[in-house]
Order: sequence, then structure tokens, then C-alpha cells
Amino acid sequence: MPRASSGSVAFIITRTRTNVILLLCLALFNASQIKSQANSTGRGAWDPDEKLFNVLDYGAKLGDKEVQTEDGDDANRVAFVHAFQAACQHEGKARLLIPRGTFVVGPVTFMGPCKNTAPLSVHIHATIKASTDISLYPGEGEEWVNFNDINGLIVTGKGTLDGQGPAAWKYRDTGKSNDAVGQRLPANVQFSNVKNAIVRGITSLNSKGFHYFITHCENIRLAKLIITAPADSPNTDGIHISQSSLVKISKSVIGTGDDCVGMIRGSSNVTISKVTCGPGHGISVGSLGKYENEEDVTRISVKECTLVGTDNGLRIKTNVGKTPSQARHMIFQNIFMRNVKNPIIINQFYESEHKDSIIKISHVHFLNITGTSVSEVAVDLACSKQNPCTNVELSNINLRYSGNQSNVPLSSSCLNAKVGYPHKSKSRPVPSPRLPRPPSPDKNFPGAIFHVTEYGAAFLKAWEAACDHGGSSTFYIPEGKFLLGPITFSGPCHKNQPPNVRIRGTLLAVPHLSAYPADDWIVFNNLHGFNLIGDNDEAILDGQGGLDAWKQESCVQSANCDRLITSVKFNNVSNGTIGDITVTNSKAFHISFNNCDQMDMYNVNIKAPGDSPNTDGIHFHESTNINIVSADIGVGDDCVSIGPGSINISVSDIRCGPGHGISVGSLGKYQNEADVVGVVVRNCTISNTQNGVRVKTWPGSPESVASNFTFEDIVMINVSNPIIIDQEYCPSGSCEDSGPSKVKISNMYFKNITGTYNTQTGVSLLCSSGVPCENIHLADINMQYIKRETRGQGHFNVKGVVHGLEILTSSF
Repeated sequence: MPRASSGSVAFIITRTRTNVILLLCLALFNASQIKSQANSTGRGAWDPDEKLFNVLDYGAKLGDKEVQTEDGDDANRVAFVHAFQAACQHEGKARLLIPRGTFVVGPVTFMGPCKNTAPLSVHIHATIKASTDISLYPGEGEEWVNFNDINGLIVTGKGTLDGQGPAAWKYRDTGKSNDAVGQRLPANVQFSNVKNAIVRGITSLNSKGFHYFITHCENIRLAKLIITAPADSPNTDGIHISQSSLVKISKSVIGTGDDCVGMIRGSSNVTISKVTCGPGHGISVGSLGKYENEEDVTRISVKECTLVGTDNGLRIKTNVGKTPSQARHMIFQNIFMRNVKNPIIINQFYESEHKDSIIKISHVHFLNITGTSVSEVAVDLACSKQNPCTNVELSNINLRYSGNQSNVPLSSSCLNAKVGYPHKSKSRPVPSPRLPRPPSPDKNFPGAIFHVTEYGAAFLKAWEAACDHGGSSTFYIPEGKFLLGPITFSGPCHKNQPPNVRIRGTLLAVPHLSAYPADDWIVFNNLHGFNLIGDNDEAILDGQGGLDAWKQESCVQSANCDRLITSVKFNNVSNGTIGDITVTNSKAFHISFNNCDQMDMYNVNIKAPGDSPNTDGIHFHESTNINIVSADIGVGDDCVSIGPGSINISVSDIRCGPGHGISVGSLGKYQNEADVVGVVVRNCTISNTQNGVRVKTWPGSPESVASNFTFEDIVMINVSNPIIIDQEYCPSGSCEDSGPSKVKISNMYFKNITGTYNTQTGVSLLCSSGVPCENIHLADINMQYIKRETRGQGHFNVKGVVHGLEILTSSF
């Protein structure tokens, strides 16, 4: 297998220890402060009016084994209950503390009502493990950890609830329904008849059954949760909601063996936002109709979520039904899917293939659903003949096939459904979600782990071993700092299956330009099915451009300047995902895509000073079907630059500034440049940049085409030249007078662009006099010039020839 690379070896940089005696003195001096901080929630100082109830003070025992009292009871259950009851009956502010360490406990119930004057606070910093003796769990109505009959509750902390599910899953008969006697295993946590509650920051691991079971509750919020179980674990729903209202779930990562979130009978006013789901069965309403006299399910909102590799996407499922009920007023909006089966599905024949359901489904909206499907049928609406689905809306559904078959177009199936496909709204949609970070590599990527430190920090040796491995593998860069010279990670790998790359550490580029035989620092080359994920906030690739490279004479000023180096290049890489990394201070481009196809990038942070030369954030060249979602980019050049040969490029939820804005081009500098077609820039904020959204071509250029671009829902804040077509682009001012540009610009749509600008011109169309711009549309452009004393309109500049200019409801 090809391994074209320098033989680069990384050097580990470790921190020197400070004076131990000084540290001990400081520790003793601040002992009382540290003790107070140990009891803190991490969200501010401990309230001195709040009384602390520590389970250790009530006899709880740390350790990995179950502990019994003298009379044979579960010692930790007794201690937990006594501590809770003391806190619950305290007539003031109270906090139940389960401190750091490990506790093993059987089923435990925290029973209200309580007498507190403020919401009772339960702080979990421990790893709590469930008893593996399944006979201890009484079954229906009591789970493992139960909160019952409480009004005003906060459950928070960085602890883990480990249900130790593998010990129990073997007792479940996968051939039987979950409702059969003895089939449903206990949930990790149940909230029953709880009102006005917050659950935040807790990790739920390997529940025997549901992770969270919310029943008969009102006004309960769950945020920043991590919920994890294997994809094949039975009925391990992440959050299961029944007969509850005003439930809000946000900013959580859920990967299980069943529904990430399931909503059944009586669920109303449920809001789910910014949740990452996968593996699992997607986000589901239902199944409905199992029970007599089921309450309706209504007012469900699922927005700004991401589903990855799930067995279903967004699903509504009903049985035949025992008594009539309804599922209505549901909205699924701004959802991104990657390699999902059955992305959009209504199934009213669930577990009853040949019988008609009496459940009525209506007023269901699927809006702005994008991504990839491994199923040939992307939208499958199988509704009841007796009660057809009505008022089902599908709008802006943009899914492409990513399965194993070649040249397969996606299709839809519709049975007994009245579906509307409305015109697109002009209102500003919600920005795309910023994706939560996946779990650690050994949980998220099965197979062998290849630690670079186990190869003496010889990155290339570790890569070659991972690439040659006969199964799934992960190339893993642990915490720490590594000084790294130019290196290329090449494929193809064994069976064309490259390693997953997981980064927890910081990579520092060798500063001096003399160390680089080519124009790149880190190159990923010739790989198919590639994933690179940062695992924490220290996943940083630092080009160290300020130490040497930026001090050279600028390439804009002289043709004899030293080369500048791209930090990360993806060359001939396809079907890949890059996410949760930071790239800083590159010597030139930070990230470059060259000859790539079907790549997704999310949650990327790119930073360099505003005066750093040629430090474009993300650059595209000869690449197709690239999707960039959610990035913070502040650099010395274009935040995003889209070069020749770029086709079907989508850029959304970018926060750009400082820099030169978001640009297509420059185009026409070289002979035989490929066309640029199909660029969408949407839901972005551009702040304090030298340009806003820009299309730029060189004068005297060869013939090529730039067409079908949409710049939509953009906010400009103190931007120079917010909207500009520049076919006279000549940054050094030394271009020869070789005639007008021959790049044909057509079908440009600038829609719903608002904010402020600081130059005399808000919209500048400098088109070619030889090849006119065609079909330029400006709609809902509302920007204010912030320097002018007397406000007015007319900051609009047109030069060259424009055929088909349309301006609607705009002011600038």
C-alpha cells in the first residue's frame, strides 16, 4: 500500500513540575476553599443557606461490591433513602450529595412530597452501579433509581449511573413483546408524578431497560445528558415519555439499542432540540394504541437534531388501537441525518401488518430535513385506510442515497396520506445545530485501538499498523502535546477500510519553513469512508504560523516570497466525516479539500489573527458534495473560499470574522479551470470582515462558468462590502490589461440578508463587460450603513453588463 510521506516522528512535550513544597503550602493555605469547591455543583458557589446532606454521613459505603447491613438489607439503599428523607423534610434549602467514588446499590426510591422552601437539589458526582441481581427488582412501577411525588427537584452533577445492563439483557427473550410478563427490564431512572424538575449533566450507562422513564410528570427539563448503550442492547430507550407534559430535552448525546427518545400515550408539549442520536432507532412517537383509553399525543417539537447511523430517523408508529385517539400538531424541523435507515416514516401498521389502525394522525410537518439515507425509500408514509393521515407537510427535504448500491435514486412511498408540498417560507429558519461531541473512541468506534504513544510517538508507524489491520481500527492520538513535522497518512487501507482518527491531544507544527519539502503539513490521501473526530477541547492542530512563516514577505506583495504551508489537506478523500477539532495559526490555508467527494464537516473552530497572510479557513478545489455545518472561523483571509471545480457545496451556520468573508473564487487565474456549480451558503453570521459574501474572478480570464449560487439568511455585523460580485479582482493591483473576465456568472440568489455595513456601497455588482452576468436576484436585503450621518438609500453600484437583475423588498 502506498505510504508517500516524510518519515516524521513526533516529540512529546511534557510540562515541568513546579516546586512541590510551594504547592503543598498553597494547598494547606486554601484547604477550606478547596473543600467548599469539592461540594460545589460547578455552576457557581455553594449557597450558604443550603443545608448539605451527604450520603456518607448516613452510612453509605464506597466500593465496587454490594454492602449489606447486619439484618441483610442493602446498606447503600438504606443510607441513600435516609439521607434523602432528611433532605426532603428539611424546612429550608437542601442538597443531597452523592460524592465522588463508586457506590453499588439495588433499587432505591426517593419519595416525596418534600417540605423544602426551594427545589430539592440532588448532586451526583459518583459512579453509581446497579445491583446485577435481577430478582431484587419488583417489576412494573419501580425501576432502579426512582423519584416519586416531588414538586421542585434538581438532579445535576458529573456522575454516572451504570445500570450494568449486560448482566440482565440475557434474561430477555428477544422474540417476545416488551409488554409480555417479565420482559421489560428496569429503567435506570424513573420520574413519576414529578413536577418542576431539572436533570442536567448526568451520564447514564448500560441501563437494563429504559435509561430515563418519565411518567405522569409536568414541566421537566433534561439537558447536557450522555446516554450510552450498545446498538444491540434490547429496549434500552434513551428517554421514554408517557402521560407527561411540558418536557424539554436539549443538548444531549444519546446512543442506545432502541429509540433515542420515545413518546407514547399522553405525551404533550414535548420539545426536543440539539440532540445527537445514534446508534439507536431514531426519535419516535409511539407506538400508540396499545392500551385502552389512551390520551392523545400532541404538540411535539423536534428541532436542530442530528441522527447518525440509526435504524430509523423520524418515526410515528401506531398499532391497530383499542380505543380511538389522536397524534397531531407535530413539527420536525432542521434535522441533519447521516447514513440513516428510513429517514422519515409514518407506520400505522406497526406490529399489526394487515389490520387498519383507528389512531388519527394529522398536522405533521417535516421541514428542512437534510443528509444521507442508506435506504432507497427515504420517505415512507403508511397511513390507516380507515383514518387517513391529513395535513402532512413535507418541505425542503434534501436527502441523498449513501447505501451500497450504485446509481440508486431515492424514492418515497405514500399510502392513505394527504400530503402538502408548500412553497418555501421567506422567514429565517433556525440555524443548523452545533453538534455535541461523540463518546470516547473505544465506545464509538469498535475494533482495535492504535495508540501513537505505543509506537514511540512515531505517527506513521501507528498509522501503517492501523491501516493494515484486518478489521475496524482507530488511530488514536492521546492527551498531551506533540511536535510534528510534515506527514502524509495515505491509503488505500486493508479492504479499503481506513482507520477512524481520534484526537485528544494538541499537535504543534514544526515552525520553520525549511522543514517542509512540499506545501502541506498534515495530509490525508486516497481514503474512502474516513472519519476524523476530536475528543475534547484539547484536540488542536496548531500550525504555529506566527513563529516564522508570517514574518516572510507577503506573497501578495512579491512573486519571490517563500512558500506558505496548508495545515490540513484532504486529498482524494470520500465519504468522510470531520468534526470537533480546532485548527489554529496555520502558515497558510487551515483546511483544504482537494478532489474530495461526499464529505461532512461539523463543529470546527478555526482561528488566526486578522492580519495573518493567506490564512483562509476552509478552501475547496475540484471537490463535490461537501457539507459544512456549524463552524467558528476567524482568520486573515477568506473564512471559506470555494475554488475551481467545486460542485454542490453547502455551507451553513458559520460564524465568520475577522477575515475576508465567504467567497467563491478567485476564478479564472489559470487555464482550463473547471466550472463552479451549486453553492449554498445559508444561516451564517459575518462580523467585522473586509467582505461579506463575494464572487470574484480575474480580468482577462479564460472561459468557465460560475452558476446556481444561493446566499440566504445571512446576518452582517459591521461588514465592509457585504454583497459583492467582482469580475475585476486584482489583489496586488498589477494585473495586465488583458480584457474583461470570461467567467460566465449566472443564476445568483441573494435572499434575506440583514445587518450593518461600513463602506459606501452595500451591494456592488462589478460584472464583466464581455460576458454579462445573468439572472441576479436580490430579495429581502435589509442592511443599514452605520457611518453615514444622514441615513438614506441608494448604496448600490453596478458596473459592466447585467442581464436579468431583480431586486425585491430591499433596503440598503
